[in-house]
Amino acid sequence: MNSEQRYILALSFIKGIGDNRIFFLVNFFGSAKAVWESSKNELLNISGFGPKLIKDIGNEKYLDLADAEIEFCKFNNISIITLFDDSYPSLLKQCPDAPIVLFTKGNILFENTKKIAIVGTRKMTNYGKLFIEELIDGIKDYDVTIVSGLAYGCDIYSHIQALKFNIPTWAVLAHHLNHIYPPQHKNVALEMLETGGWISEQSSIKGVSPKYFLQRNRIIAGLSDVTIMVESGSHGGSLVTAKFANDYNRDVFALPGKSTDILSSGCNYMIKTHQAYLIESSKDLAYHLNLNDNPKKTNQLEMFVELTVEEQKIVDFLDQNGKTHIDALSISLDLLTYELMPVLLDLELKNILQPLPGKYFELSR
Repeated sequence: MNSEQRYILALSFIKGIGDNRIFFLVNFFGSAKAVWESSKNELLNISGFGPKLIKDIGNEKYLDLADAEIEFCKFNNISIITLFDDSYPSLLKQCPDAPIVLFTKGNILFENTKKIAIVGTRKMTNYGKLFIEELIDGIKDYDVTIVSGLAYGCDIYSHIQALKFNIPTWAVLAHHLNHIYPPQHKNVALEMLETGGWISEQSSIKGVSPKYFLQRNRIIAGLSDVTIMVESGSHGGSLVTAKFANDYNRDVFALPGKSTDILSSGCNYMIKTHQAYLIESSKDLAYHLNLNDNPKKTNQLEMFVELTVEEQKIVDFLDQNGKTHIDALSISLDLLTYELMPVLLDLELKNILQPLPGKYFELSR
């Protein structure tokens, strides 16, 4: 535990400041400790910071709370990560409303795997159950992590299926990590700690509140490369998570259902309004994420392929910039779209380039 985490925790306990203001102040003063030790006049000279807002900055009571939280977390093998730490998950750090503090427990590796959020109704039907089984069975041989919320229905079943195939899985909780809700899922949650774990933004001094359950949905979406809606009605947490994912420019998939199925109405709406890609099986996800059983073979083939000048330009651009829309390629390479299309097709046939939904392209791996 570094001293900066102590001061960030103390700031986070002050009512009314909020994560965005803490982030601003730490950047303004250069460190959380400098914020804590700043004078009232220095703080009042900052636009938007009045006497009521800054009155408790420097109050030892909040440092005592931070120290107690640190000791509590040490005793319970809970890690504390702040937005300013290198260990903070990079995908979540990209989000404008990323939590200033995260609490984690287990063996969580935030990088080097594709994070797949699976969300859905608590009243899962056999249709949703069979889809989750096929989906996770179909991606079990890839470097993926399953992210969900440990709730009844689609959430807990996704965690269970991930454990069945030894896939790391994370539960993002709406309360501190000193207890599990619902308690019926405690055994599954404990099993997750071996290769995955639990994540929350809530400290031990905060109680359980319904609003925290909606807030945690942004963390599920922010941690993940893609979000998959399995079954959802026209209202509910799954739609909130999907909205967050879209706001973060992350891809959303939805499992379609009959127009008469109430528990498919949310998914159907997301597909109909072009807010989600249609997904029918694990093959759709593997294609979209460009998962590959034998990446070394592809790379070896690329070494011996002769490229034209235009092909080399595209390869170099994608190598440097990653997944790119065809319009951005056209502008960046000064080539008209109709000129690009046959070149992109040739690269695809040479197994060098992978087309993705939405007219995006990236190099094969």
